[in-house]
Amino acid sequence: MSIQRHGRNPGTPGTGLDRASQIVVHNGTAYFVVTGNRPFGGTAAEQAQQCLAKADERLASLGIDKSRLLTVQIWLSDIRFFQEVNAVYDPWLDQANLPSRCCAAVELAHPDLKVEIIITAAV
Repeated sequence: MSIQRHGRNPGTPGTGLDRASQIVVHNGTAYFVVTGNRPFGGTAAEQAQQCLAKADERLASLGIDKSRLLTVQIWLSDIRFFQEVNAVYDPWLDQANLPSRCCAAVELAHPDLKVEIIITAAV
């Protein structure tokens, strides 16, 4: 089965090397990760809104929408952001087609990054 890779995320500045594909599609399933806009700032809710806007763009680039979500993983830099992010996330969802979901606090790669979202969707 073929693997399609869309877009590239840069690696360490000055190396000329990229680190990841923005979207990977295999066997009718799309995989991608979104974060807020650089430079990272604002509240966890604002970063979550930016993540979800990017998710909508990536889904649209594949010709699908959030009704095709399978799994959403939300990583928070602090579990105290849980309700703040849910206040943005819950109304964003297609309530007729809810994905499975987990949310956890982890140490994220940048000190100002509060939210990172991993999405799996059916193409």
